[in-house]
Amino acid sequence: MPGTASIGVRGAGTGPQIAAYLTEAYHNKESMCRNNLSAPAFLCSGVILRATEYSTQFHFWNPNPASTGVSFSYLRADAKFSKLAYGYNNGFILYPYFFKPVGKIEPEILCFFPVDGATSKREGQGCGQSPGLVASRPCQSQGINTAEQYITHYHQQPGKYGNLCGFDVRDDLNQAATTAFNEAIKAQGRGGDFAFGTQNEFRMAKWGQNLGTTLPIEAVFYIDDTGKAHAQYDQRDFKNQTGIWIPAIRITLPRTSSADVRFEFIAGDQAISS
Repeated sequence: MPGTASIGVRGAGTGPQIAAYLTEAYHNKESMCRNNLSAPAFLCSGVILRATEYSTQFHFWNPNPASTGVSFSYLRADAKFSKLAYGYNNGFILYPYFFKPVGKIEPEILCFFPVDGATSKREGQGCGQSPGLVASRPCQSQGINTAEQYITHYHQQPGKYGNLCGFDVRDDLNQAATTAFNEAIKAQGRGGDFAFGTQNEFRMAKWGQNLGTTLPIEAVFYIDDTGKAHAQYDQRDFKNQTGIWIPAIRITLPRTSSADVRFEFIAGDQAISS
């Protein structure tokens, strides 16, 4: 894949601009970025978000020191779901790497699960085999390379979650990563009610502590009033610690698979205006 460190064509924006960026990215069902077969669609389309547990004891952007990686989910018009991990109600959003502000780092994106992969118990930074479950090895290592093959695998695993395989989408796979991600998105869309009712999962390599100023964080978000209070705290904490203002965006998740996600900037919901 091409390096993207010098690409900052979108950069930071106002709250309304970022809500518009997110809406556009959500509806952008690219199969690759900039007609480059080695640039998977997640580099320029969709919304990469992490649901977080509210706490005043740690900063939301710091990974759990005990974790082997960091989990995110991916929202796009063809990759939607109705709830967040663990029933959380707030979190944060990363810029697509092709549109991040100049000077921000790019945590390595490792693998993608069409539905939650119970990655905290897996080998290989969360992308490998679950303990004792051979069928949970990475999809490509099992010859599972297409959406159809994944759906067959999916129906053969009654326990789901930790029993299912994930698709390797590491940078060094180049075109194979693009193909794998596209097939994984197709597989999610064919997973029926279970896939719609269970968030998908990206696994990223863990970054260091206290990197708030250089992480490509676009916004905090919330899905209800409880989450709004948490997002307001996180918005203020991020500004206090980094000097950077980011908006709090309301995300309305769909109740049916035919509905779409909404991203809104509501001025009255901001803890701080700048």
